[in-house]
Amino acid sequence: MHSFPNINLVIAHQLEAKKLINLFSMERVESDRYKLYRNSAGMKAIVSGMGFYNAKAATDYLAEIEESGGRVRGWLNIGIAGHQSAVIGSCFTINKITYKTSGVSSFPIQIFSDVPSMGLISVDNPELKYPGDVVYDMEAAGFWEAASKSVSIEFVQCLKIISDNKDHSIEKVTDKLVLSLVEKNLQLIVKCCSQLQQLVKDYNEISKLNSAFQVLLNKLHFTVTQQNQLKRLCQRYRALGRDSELEKMADLDFSSSREALSLLSKGISI
Repeated sequence: MHSFPNINLVIAHQLEAKKLINLFSMERVESDRYKLYRNSAGMKAIVSGMGFYNAKAATDYLAEIEESGGRVRGWLNIGIAGHQSAVIGSCFTINKITYKTSGVSSFPIQIFSDVPSMGLISVDNPELKYPGDVVYDMEAAGFWEAASKSVSIEFVQCLKIISDNKDHSIEKVTDKLVLSLVEKNLQLIVKCCSQLQQLVKDYNEISKLNSAFQVLLNKLHFTVTQQNQLKRLCQRYRALGRDSELEKMADLDFSSSREALSLLSKGISI
């Protein structure tokens, strides 16, 4: 099983989600409002339904029920989309999202390597004429509006798989084709999830280290050498999976920085 414990997927249609649910070994979990899935590692997926407001509501819902313990999660919207001329089955990461109804634009930070990027317009009805050299979908703007309220924008990403263009209209998009297009891009999706997971993991590790590290720095005076010692000790506690112990020790009252370093060092040897 591919393990991306800090990733939330938002997907419009059950058909688009099917291959991903299987790929990531997800099981249905109880929800009174949405089809919600989770695997044993903690990765989640929600099927939002079609359109701006459904995508926004589902993303808001998933953010509200999160029990992250202060840790950041990555958000990834995956789905099919149209373009005037892009090859059917090609996949793009999105560098600009415009909601056609409001005209509001947002600019996702690009983190995926080796994936071409393109602008996107979210529409309320399927786009049949493809007037611009952009990707057309119905959910990205709603997803972005909700997800970007819960985390910093580098952790909010979109991947769109081209299913229709001027030579292959949306009327020709069948269930079989959707399944095939998603399956064709599974390896790329895994790669992107891996990159997003690493970004989130790095951030959470730094954030957690900084929590205990900063508490001690604020309480006591450390020389530059002592600060480096403190940082290494905090990293060691983290590597040993003793985060809660480190946080408790950081809350103790020490008479000096030397005493704090001594106690932390003794704790490592236990």
